[in-house]
Amino acid sequence: MVLKKIITVFVFTALFVVTTLIAFAAEEVTVGAENPVASSIDPVASVSASQVPPQSENDTQWAWGEVVNLDNAGKTIILKYLDYETDQEKDIVLAVDEKTAFENVEGFDSIKVKDTLSIDYTVGPDGKNIAKNIGFENLDSSVAVSAQAVEDNKQAVPEQPVANPGAVAETSAAVNEASEPVTQQ
Repeated sequence: MVLKKIITVFVFTALFVVTTLIAFAAEEVTVGAENPVASSIDPVASVSASQVPPQSENDTQWAWGEVVNLDNAGKTIILKYLDYETDQEKDIVLAVDEKTAFENVEGFDSIKVKDTLSIDYTVGPDGKNIAKNIGFENLDSSVAVSAQAVEDNKQAVPEQPVANPGAVAETSAAVNEASEPVTQQ
């Protein structure tokens, strides 16, 4: 019986020690200048920002805003947009290349300062923003179209004629008779 107690205490003590070692062994190892030992152990683990692989075609981003500057020689657009994460207006420089598609605009030469554009872009390996699709947003025509649609709806809904004008007259006569004062004779 004493042997069983000794074995049980030994097993629980061993489990306690192993669990404690595992818990303390799981601390985070940082890689970089703060931890030169970790860098020397695994040289591939420390990757600089210039070695980050370029974004793939699936990493397309979107910006909507107003053109504040154009560079015809460099084929770049500076677009003022609202950064939704910080709720601040920011400028972004976007390069246009031969693969850029255009919607509602002839091409780069027909874009003007103060135009509103919707641009899908990717970040190139050199860090430049490359426009993939540029859509021209004509705000004046959309307001005119919606005003015209309201006017068309007014004309499209005719006034509804009364189904039976005689019934309305009979009803109003009955109401008038009921509201006349009763005279006693």
